[in-house]
Amino acid sequence: MTHVAPRDTPPTPQRPARRPAVLALCAAALAVAALAGTGLAACGGRAAPAASPSSSAAVVAHVNGEAVTRGEVDLTMAMARLSSQSLSYRQALEAVVREHLLRTEAARLGVVASASDVQARVQQVAAGLGGTTALRASLSAAGVSLAGYRQEVADGLLAERLAARKFPHVTPTASQVSAFYRAHRAQLTTPAAVRLAEIVVKTRSSGQAVMDRLKKGYPFADVAQAYSMDPDAASTGGVLGWVETSSLPPALARAAAAARLGVVLHPIEAEGVWHVMKVLGRRAAHTRSLAAARPAIVAELVSERRAAQLQAWLDEARATAHVTTGP
Repeated sequence: MTHVAPRDTPPTPQRPARRPAVLALCAAALAVAALAGTGLAACGGRAAPAASPSSSAAVVAHVNGEAVTRGEVDLTMAMARLSSQSLSYRQALEAVVREHLLRTEAARLGVVASASDVQARVQQVAAGLGGTTALRASLSAAGVSLAGYRQEVADGLLAERLAARKFPHVTPTASQVSAFYRAHRAQLTTPAAVRLAEIVVKTRSSGQAVMDRLKKGYPFADVAQAYSMDPDAASTGGVLGWVETSSLPPALARAAAAARLGVVLHPIEAEGVWHVMKVLGRRAAHTRSLAAARPAIVAELVSERRAAQLQAWLDEARATAHVTTGP
């Protein structure tokens, strides 16, 4: 590596905002909410003390003769915390009762969610969050173990497949597809974005020092590693990747819009720090056409309709189930 001077060491500033990739993590939590008959909000939550192994194994109810443990109820309450909400013990127990009814019906029909399918879904969620470590951290914040989350993912997959088996003939009409497209056009639009590399420093003079080194021919990546206040950007040689233009501070957004690709811009002040940046790529906002979006819309509408039909079936099954509480 070419030698450059050591970096400034003031506090790390905030990076441009990005949309968190956590929606997938909430899927099982929202499924729990539906079973319990409650509405839950966006992901978040706080940790709760873990139950002891002995109390987790305690039988608290029976569903058609099948035991329900305290651990199952505790897990359901923890999953609700992933959505920054809480279930009462009674609500969580009701959700578990319904999960048992779903599993029994799935077993009767030979519907399964294999371990490999569960692992694939968990890996998909982990990838969206930045890796298994990030997934574990998100779960830990709500008091959910990875094993417990796998069980909830398995139940979610089982419910999806049971709904498909019981209600195979669901076909949205053309008008329903068109109405969904119009209502969700914003979600089908990819925002304008730029691919950025930047070096963030505390003062204008530091920014000028960075420019001086770049003019002398030092590689941008080396200067970023030595000078950038942003440790994440420093570790990648200053490359931030694709950033939505609307998430940038106004001064940076204006500069990025006018910049020529690959040209280093003079230091720009934004949010109390100075940015030496270059635009590596640019893409305009793009809305998927109805034809391109149709397969995904149909799949979503079919899933929603089947979920509603499964819920109606579950209400009937619950009404006739023999449920007792206690050991």
